[in-house]
Amino acid sequence: MVNDSENLTHLVYEASLDNSLWPELIIELTEQLLRVRSGEMIGKEKSENLSGLAEHFRRAFDISEKIVGLQEEEACLGKVLDSLSFGLALIGDDGQVMLANRRMRSRIPDPGDDPCGVRLIAPDQGVSQRLCEWVGCCNRNNLPRMLQLPDCADHNLLMLPRRDARRMGFPVKAAAVLLSTDMGENDGLRSFSMMHGLTRRETDLVGAIYKTGDLRTAAGDMGISYESARTYLKRVFEKTDCRSQAELVSGLARTPMAMLRKPDISDAETHQVRRLMNLNDGRVMEYFELGPGSGDVVVHFDALAGHDIDVLGYPAECLPHLKRHNIRLIIPCRPGTFRSDFRQMNSLRDFAPDVAELLDHLGVKRFGVSAVSFGSASALAVAHELQSRIDRVVLSSASYPLYQHPDWRKLDQFYQLSNVLGRKWPTLMRQILPFFVRSIMQNTDRFFDKYIKNSRCAHDIEILYHPTARRRTVEMLAERTSTGMAGFVEECLLNVNGWDFEPCNIRVPVELVHGVHDNVAPIEGAVLLAGMLPNAVLHRLPDKGHYHHFNNWPGLLARAAGRDVELESETYEIPLN
Repeated sequence: MVNDSENLTHLVYEASLDNSLWPELIIELTEQLLRVRSGEMIGKEKSENLSGLAEHFRRAFDISEKIVGLQEEEACLGKVLDSLSFGLALIGDDGQVMLANRRMRSRIPDPGDDPCGVRLIAPDQGVSQRLCEWVGCCNRNNLPRMLQLPDCADHNLLMLPRRDARRMGFPVKAAAVLLSTDMGENDGLRSFSMMHGLTRRETDLVGAIYKTGDLRTAAGDMGISYESARTYLKRVFEKTDCRSQAELVSGLARTPMAMLRKPDISDAETHQVRRLMNLNDGRVMEYFELGPGSGDVVVHFDALAGHDIDVLGYPAECLPHLKRHNIRLIIPCRPGTFRSDFRQMNSLRDFAPDVAELLDHLGVKRFGVSAVSFGSASALAVAHELQSRIDRVVLSSASYPLYQHPDWRKLDQFYQLSNVLGRKWPTLMRQILPFFVRSIMQNTDRFFDKYIKNSRCAHDIEILYHPTARRRTVEMLAERTSTGMAGFVEECLLNVNGWDFEPCNIRVPVELVHGVHDNVAPIEGAVLLAGMLPNAVLHRLPDKGHYHHFNNWPGLLARAAGRDVELESETYEIPLN
């Protein structure tokens, strides 16, 4: 027993330094706590072990919080640098690119195994040298140098020697700093236009002049006459107080927004998927909406990762399925997740008034409900409270915490964390869960590979190997916890401990669709839950596991909308990009 305690202590500190070990730590911790509870330890030994363990965890949390904070700070810095419209790279003495933002990475080709092999040309001399040679030359003369990539005369680069870089505050270890001096695509034009109240055509002309440097050429690019261009330009001069084209271009370059890279318009923005509403109590609630406005409404409660129906990432791919079945899909974001304001909830039922207010706001009187995995708990809680407005409920891979699997060690790590640790030691789970989520986000492949190793289902393995599924898990966890972990943690704890309603009181028709090989929410739990619901049907999928909804969701939504379709008759292919 002493050795077990010592091993756990060592693992606690190892996990604080390497957060990819948090899943292993959770298993070991659960094992030891269960032994304590079962009576294998007694008296003084039990007290000393628990108090010592608590102290080690406190120290480990402090260490891990600082390390993760540094990692997240570095990630934030990288995103800030990537938002700049100009390229920036720190170069070492050997020509190695120590740090580069996105703009510069698109300028400098991948050097492969020979970073010194990148060649640049001095346009004033026509001399071509390797990057490392230019660094040495620049520092010997202590003078900045204009450079270009071969065959890219329109991409100007500026190399600053170490002396100038240090004066500007760049790190000492940077032998030189490389900047791309062309602004390229940015938001400066839009900002400049808004600042001076330019019309669309006036804005187009300013952009064309900035690009071509010549009014006559700009007019030709716009498809207007030279005289019309002169008229537009005169109006621009009057609004901006500029007296020449050179002054106009200079003013545009000085616009603060010109420093920022032009943001890509996402498909979610194009389809207006993300929406906000103000609740009566002053909180903001986010919800996602996609599909025909006149379609039958299905309210969907997503899983904790939040991309089982990925209307944020791939609305254009999801929309044809919704149109085919005439479904207006609405996904409410629970308090403290995504951009919904946090509030303390004591029960899963506390979310029902928010959902009712949202649907009243949208003019929805009746609706169907669908849910996936842990979202099933929220769906049933809302169905319990609003069943007079609900036609039917469809649950995929539903989790039912009252079912306790006889061998939790064989199940998914999240089941171990929530249904074992969370039910017996919720305070400890509240502390551990943020680190576990960060572990998934920072060690995604390792997390998925662990699950695959224990999976009994070929379909689950195929889904979890899919690169898009892995990438979107990280992106959606980041979105879901962007305003903090409090909402995510509260949601998890309520899923396992917040069922203060009786399923037997839910009279609406409920369909449970469950894979026989589910390793996250065992099918035995779905059998137990179906037996508790007075009007339930359980559909078993013999060759599927937990993640069948990644492909099956069109049929699941169709059934929630009242369509008589076969469950696996329509398959959604996960986009590979």
